Parts: sequence; C-alpha cells; structure tokens
Amino acid sequence: MTFTRRKKAPEGAAKPAVKIHVVSVRLTDEQYQTVVENCRLSGRKLSDYWRRALLNAKVTALASPEDMAILRQLGGMANNLNQLAKKANEAGFKLVKWALDSLGKDMKSLYQQLSHDWRHH
Repeated sequence: MTFTRRKKAPEGAAKPAVKIHVVSVRLTDEQYQTVVENCRLSGRKLSDYWRRALLNAKVTALASPEDMAILRQLGGMANNLNQLAKKANEAGFKLVKWALDSLGKDMKSLYQQLSHDWRHH
C-alpha cells in the first residue's frame, strides 16, 4: 500500500475564513425555481450563488429619513384637509376657504422638498 502525504500550506499562508453564520430565507416554489435555474446557468453551487448574490447586490432605501419626515407631515396635512372638507360640507365653504388655501400652499411646498425619486416614482 502506498501512502501519499498531503501538501501543507506554506508557513504564514492566510487561512480561509470560517463561515459560521447561516442566513435563511423563505421563497415560493416559483421564486425557488427561478433561483435554481439562475444558479444552474451560472455553473455554481447553490450556496456559492447565494453568497455572491447577497454580497454583490445593491439595495436602495425605500426613503431617506428626510423624505420620511416630509411624508409624515404630508399625512398630517392630509388629515387636516379631510377635517376641513367635512367642516365645509357641514357649515359652508366660505368659512374654511382661507384654511384650505394655506394648507394647499404648505402641502405644495413640502412636496417640492421631497427627493426626485419620490416626486417621479
């Protein structure tokens, strides 16, 4: 019987990082089949495909903190607008016209402050 010795890495060679974290995700059958097909086309193992996809993907934020603050203000103003509309229907429009004009200007100003993505999305 012949024994062969394993080659050892040279002294000081970098050891590969140990992968200890597991990431789990749930997919529909259709989503999973799409991933498996893309993996097959890439010629990689499924774990390697996922690792590269996760590390190289660029994810954009839904909204910046500034946009979220403006959207909250707009939501509050929309609530005020609904209350004024109800009051106008009950008491007549002339009593709330000045408030509607002011609120409309404020909402337009806030809308203009939103980032380009939110205004043109």
